[in-house]
Amino acid sequence: MRRQIPWILIAAATATAVLPPLLSDAQPLPPNPPVQPGTGELTITLSALEARLLPVAIPAFRGSGGDAVSAVVSNDLRLSALFRVLDSRSFTADLDAEGLNINAPSWVGVGATAVVKAQVTGSGDATRIELKVWEPGSPSAPRLTRSYGPGNPRSLAHRIANDLIQLYTRTAGVFGTRIAFARRTGTGRKQIFSVDCDGENLAQVSSGRRLNFTPAWGPGGIYFSSQTPDGFLALFRQGRSEPVLRADGLVMGAAFGGGRMAVVLTRDGNSEIYLASPDGSNLRRLTNDPGADITPVWSPDGSKIAFVSDRSGGPQVYVMDAGGGGQRRVSFQGSYNTGPSWAPDSQTIAYAGRTGGASDIYTVNLAGGAARRLTEGQGNNTDPTYSPDGRLIAFSSSRGGIFLMNQDGLNQQRILPGVAEGLRWEPR
Repeated sequence: MRRQIPWILIAAATATAVLPPLLSDAQPLPPNPPVQPGTGELTITLSALEARLLPVAIPAFRGSGGDAVSAVVSNDLRLSALFRVLDSRSFTADLDAEGLNINAPSWVGVGATAVVKAQVTGSGDATRIELKVWEPGSPSAPRLTRSYGPGNPRSLAHRIANDLIQLYTRTAGVFGTRIAFARRTGTGRKQIFSVDCDGENLAQVSSGRRLNFTPAWGPGGIYFSSQTPDGFLALFRQGRSEPVLRADGLVMGAAFGGGRMAVVLTRDGNSEIYLASPDGSNLRRLTNDPGADITPVWSPDGSKIAFVSDRSGGPQVYVMDAGGGGQRRVSFQGSYNTGPSWAPDSQTIAYAGRTGGASDIYTVNLAGGAARRLTEGQGNNTDPTYSPDGRLIAFSSSRGGIFLMNQDGLNQQRILPGVAEGLRWEPR
């Protein structure tokens, strides 16, 4: 007999800060935009972003295919919410005469704090790039000179962008990492996909089964729940036909941290969270409540697990110690809060919260304080997931696709059209 999947599990599967200072000594930055107190939450003032960005000029890189490489670098820097990439139509310099050097007054005149130049040679996976980063205010020598390759042009472009971010913030960027998510592919069909965090290289991960959801990054790739022919749900890993974990009842999503797995099972008739080894062995129950406990997520330091439970009525975000103790509710604004994701500090959680008719992205710090609302009046926004460096949050929006924003809700840009659910950013 086929099993009926509980509605709350299906709902979970289908529902769902401040800019770091730029350290260039060439231009001081204004203070952070003010935070205005609200009623039970904090609202981030969406102003002055442009003044906080480092103006950078990126002329088309020299050599065959150089324009495509520089376009990827430019797009990465725009998405980073750290740089303002200047319009190439404003450039007054004689680019052919300059080569990889600069005539500083020409770049000062267009407002460039940094000028990124490169020479591209080779093609395909044999591409090489020679990079020079100049600061017109200090033109005696390049701020950075570096060689890249051989390698794929897009991969090298992401490395350049990450190095530029590190140059000016002391922490490398995350471009080249991927985001996993679920997407409907037809009536009664849902598959797991992954995509580069700039929205390129979309790839289907799951295959052969109709219903797949709750992706998670773990040892060896992406794990996800999938409906088996007998109507159960089992846990699978990409590229493998045999399940990692099949149990009595349903296996509804997993998360990995510190060499351990947290997984949702209904083996005792209710959805509860269990601790296990990554191969599905050594199961031990962590939650024991009449409510449904689902969507566990490990804190980056491995000390805590965030999860969603309806034990207090509607779904809310809870946190417990890695061993199951200290279970406490951390979301209080709104009646329907789901999709927790940890920031790298293991103290801040982003989640989707419904207040009124729409769902928006919030963050809350475990040390206390009101929730911070990052989206508002922009449709339904769900399934937030932090980038590995904590500077960006990807989320799904009814505006039509996967969006990125910085951790203050600024610089919202769509990277991939189409419905996406259960977003999870690849760790590094």
